[in-house]
Amino acid sequence: MIVKQVSSKGKGSFGGLAEYILDEKNNMEKVEYYEFSNCPYSEVDGNLEYIKQMQNLNQVLSGDKTMHLIVSFQEEEKPTKEVLRDIEKELLKSIGMENHHRLSATHTNTNNFHLHIAINRINPENNLLVDPWKSKMKLQKKAKELEKKYNLKIDNHDPTWTKEQLQSDIKDNEVHSGVKSFLSWVKENILEDIKEVLDNPKSTLEDLHSTLGKYNLELKTRGNGVIIADKTRKLFVKASDVHRTLSKNSLEKKFGKFENPKTHTKPVKQFTNPTSKLWKEYQNLMSQRKVTKKNLLELEKISRLEIKDSLTLKYSEQLREIRNNSTLSREVKYQYKLVIYANKRIEFDNLKEVFSKKRRDIHKDNKLFSYKEFLLEKALNGDKLSLEALRNTKMKFKPDENILRDPNGKINHKIWQSVKAKITKQGNVVYQVGKDSKIIDKGDHLKLSLQNNDKAILMALQMAKAMYGDTLDVKGDIAFKKHILMVSERYNLKLNFSNPVMKKIVTQNRQEKAKQSIGKSR
Repeated sequence: MIVKQVSSKGKGSFGGLAEYILDEKNNMEKVEYYEFSNCPYSEVDGNLEYIKQMQNLNQVLSGDKTMHLIVSFQEEEKPTKEVLRDIEKELLKSIGMENHHRLSATHTNTNNFHLHIAINRINPENNLLVDPWKSKMKLQKKAKELEKKYNLKIDNHDPTWTKEQLQSDIKDNEVHSGVKSFLSWVKENILEDIKEVLDNPKSTLEDLHSTLGKYNLELKTRGNGVIIADKTRKLFVKASDVHRTLSKNSLEKKFGKFENPKTHTKPVKQFTNPTSKLWKEYQNLMSQRKVTKKNLLELEKISRLEIKDSLTLKYSEQLREIRNNSTLSREVKYQYKLVIYANKRIEFDNLKEVFSKKRRDIHKDNKLFSYKEFLLEKALNGDKLSLEALRNTKMKFKPDENILRDPNGKINHKIWQSVKAKITKQGNVVYQVGKDSKIIDKGDHLKLSLQNNDKAILMALQMAKAMYGDTLDVKGDIAFKKHILMVSERYNLKLNFSNPVMKKIVTQNRQEKAKQSIGKSR
């Protein structure tokens, strides 16, 4: 279980956050259930208005009056409502906000079931803003306790997570912007050359300087450590973030005292911060949509005003005719005017509704969306490059997970159009097989979440064979590996396995079948 306190990007709004949490623009498509706590009403609008009024009681504060927490669970975990309520209550109790007004909702749009909590930071008793001391540390401590209490899988809650989070943020930013970071560029282009120098027992520190110089980079000290910096621009990364053996201590153990380069190496390549074709395609699409929407809204306004002016003129003439008709009494004229005003109101209301719908359709048909949403849509339509861009990071798996993959780490971004799938924001393709089983394609491996389902095992093996070839590397417990062997043999999939024990069993079974076949032929 991971608890994240989402940093505010400004003053924020409880109503705006609630709109996102309740997924109102998609008719709550990704919301499984929601509830308000410490609020007096049963309906959404009443509670949101109540919280807004409570926040407005404090007019002194200019900062954000709303806190946003996300509680995310591991892929196979989905606690009951009762457990979720207790987790929510205990987490807020740990930071002294259990009595605050709040909205919570569960989302199922990613591969990890997660809970959003929007909290009014204004204390309901004294109307003062609550900013809990060391809230992130307290939440992580309580998360550890709750994992043990409810037998949830243990996640890393140590302070050292910040470095991993930074790396994740860099990669996430690349997926959002289509622009590769300096650190990623260094790793992709130079790391293998650096390793070659470090692995050679005859190499010197000057050799390492020369290798970096070819890419317009230099290795230099900064504070108590070493950085890799661009020679002509203010770009640098911590050397040990590129590879752990590039720390100052490791370098001095291998090469002796750190010294600056003695010779100049002419660069043959340098960091250029390139953008992808997909990013350019996305930018062009958004630009086109902005222009189209602006033009259509302008035409809608012109048409609306013309019809409005025409109707105004029409009813003005009718009223004038009534006023100028000397044959009608005052009472009859009054009755005629009431009818004209009623008809005018009905026609103007209809006009308003028609053009309101027209504007909504214009906004809907030309709505702007994030780069990730663009990639998701293209990936769902079978675009491999979009799926690759979404994944963008090397996938990791845990020892206790059931995995099928290529022994050499082959990556495949194929999407199976014949099977209904959803794609998460991380680029994981999730195939639901039956009620309780899932196959999760992460590019370089398939992860299986199973409930003794032969159909899911068979489908996963067929997928893995098409993606990675006839030889598979299987990770997981003994029961899972036995299940893989049984299904493979039962359906004669003719698969091989890199695991020595599984390989031996397959060989023995084939030899036994061969003997039986020879015996029958005699």
